[in-house]
Amino acid sequence: MTTQQQPPITTSAAHFASLHAPGNPLVLPNIWDLASLNTVLSLNTSSPETPSPVRAVATASYAIAATLGLADADLSSGANLIRIRQLAPHVRAAGLPLTVDIQDGYGNRLDEIVSAVVGAGAVGANVEDLRGDEEGEVLWSLQEQVERLKRVLKVAAENGCKDFVVNARCDVLTSAARAGAGDNAGDADEAALLREVVRRGKAYLEAGATTVFVWGGAGRGIRDHEIRTLVTEFEGRLAVKLADGESALSVQELADIGVARISVGPSLYFAATKAVREAAGRIVQGGRL
Repeated sequence: MTTQQQPPITTSAAHFASLHAPGNPLVLPNIWDLASLNTVLSLNTSSPETPSPVRAVATASYAIAATLGLADADLSSGANLIRIRQLAPHVRAAGLPLTVDIQDGYGNRLDEIVSAVVGAGAVGANVEDLRGDEEGEVLWSLQEQVERLKRVLKVAAENGCKDFVVNARCDVLTSAARAGAGDNAGDADEAALLREVVRRGKAYLEAGATTVFVWGGAGRGIRDHEIRTLVTEFEGRLAVKLADGESALSVQELADIGVARISVGPSLYFAATKAVREAAGRIVQGGRL
């Protein structure tokens, strides 16, 4: 008699990892507090006949910081963890996996932070290769970041989450990295920058990352031809932020290109505050909601 293998628990890291499918990407509408979480979760249905569109939950550190009146770079690990611990039980109760934004892992506190988020219930994390120091924002060296990513996976496993999902963020294309990074990443030549992204991204995947998240900053983003190149170079294991604007690629177009993961960062937070401002503007000027 053969025993059927049970599917992974829907809140587990193994299940979360399985959702990253090139060409059928995981779409994450990032949240920042209980109100935004409940709003996003309301999209799901309890009917077994209707698939639930929200398959996992991700936090956005920028939006969490903004709710506290802080810049993203000024969000302390303590404040971030307070919010993560507040959200995690509700995400688990909804039967979904939780992945969290821990910036670069807060420097030499990486082990402590990973242990804390796993203890809170997170099964994945964004880990950036851009760090802040007394000279501003600079990239961790490639060797340093590879070792840090390996450390994330090791600490997570030691704390009971052996399939922890790392979305390794590569910030080579951002203006901050270009201004001060080594490893050729400060080169103004666009082709050289993309080669550096490929070099780093492949190393991050080899270190155990599930996907590489490539971002060029709020002003630049990531260009269509770069997405296509990186999908090929990373064999589909690319994560991108959904851009806005009439010329931006849609979720379906990104899926057709072959990406594995799509998020929105603080975009839903911006959309929410815009809606509040517009409604408030109407009523204080004598209009209707």
